[in-house]
Amino acid sequence: MKVSNPSQHKPSLEKFSIIENNMHYWWASWYAKILGYSSIRTLLPSITKAKKVCIQLGISIEENFINDVNNSKKDIKLTKFACFLISLQADNKKPIVKRARSYFLNELEEINIMLDSQDYLNRNIGREEIKNLNKKLSSAAKKAHVKDFQYFINEGYIGFYNQTMQELRKSRGIGENENILDFAGLTEISANIFRLSLTVDRLNKLKNPTENEAAREHWKIGLQLRSLIKENTGSYPENLPIHEDLHILQARLKEAQLQLNEDIGKIGAQD
Repeated sequence: MKVSNPSQHKPSLEKFSIIENNMHYWWASWYAKILGYSSIRTLLPSITKAKKVCIQLGISIEENFINDVNNSKKDIKLTKFACFLISLQADNKKPIVKRARSYFLNELEEINIMLDSQDYLNRNIGREEIKNLNKKLSSAAKKAHVKDFQYFINEGYIGFYNQTMQELRKSRGIGENENILDFAGLTEISANIFRLSLTVDRLNKLKNPTENEAAREHWKIGLQLRSLIKENTGSYPENLPIHEDLHILQARLKEAQLQLNEDIGKIGAQD
């Protein structure tokens, strides 16, 4: 007697979808329970993070996370891409979350390799944090009487990389209009977050410093972190591995959105 494989009879994700305007959607309340969460409320932090990824990618939140009412309760209609992003942000300790990630990544083999090897999401989150910290650093530097901000920044780079920003660009083969940290790995990004945070804190504590004193403090913090990186990785910061440009990875994730959210009519036409 032939024994069937139970996994062959598991319904596909599409079986649980809502079809509107030739597109598949899933209720967030249903998806929360599928991922092992008690309610949509407990999944909301992961949904918020997934929305932030959309913002960073320049992808419409409104098209992927649609506020609606389901059984007289507030709910969200999610596209397949939204479900994918939520699975990446959800609690990895939950076995079903791991299976959900695998489900989507099996459809996106190239994206799977990219996310695994490039640590894209954590790098991207770190880069956004650096952008926010640079604003705080600029404000703290002005209060510390810094007029030549480029000189002040380069002092931190010299302390940390033993090179100016311009020299580091040249040694890494990075163009004038490209940001060095878009090519940095997570260790390097994390160290720069620490550098910026410590410098902001140090500047805020200085009493009426001169521009040179403020720049010197930035240099000292960079130098201290330089030693820490060398001690823990065996390499100085300027010799850490260069990664693929985050903008290229973002473009590939945009392609993933189109692939996952492909119009049902188009799929039917291809079959």
